[in-house]
Amino acid sequence: MTEQEIAQLQVELATYKAGYEAQRKILASIFPERFNGYFICGASTEVDAMGLPDIIQVCPQYGADGFATYKKHTEYSAPGW
Repeated sequence: MTEQEIAQLQVELATYKAGYEAQRKILASIFPERFNGYFICGASTEVDAMGLPDIIQVCPQYGADGFATYKKHTEYSAPGW
């Protein structure tokens, strides 16, 4: 296997890992009982122009009887190019 092929495989692996982690976070929010770790368990009905809630509730793990509340402190921003 050439160095170029190895480099290409490393790039593909990094891309795969990033996609896997993103999908894992989505699935953990949908099925918190099947994953360890925190998940968003609620949100305020007040939203901004992008549809983002002003407040979210985060549960530390499935089965916990409480949550932490987080308030948005900046608006959505995107690169200006």
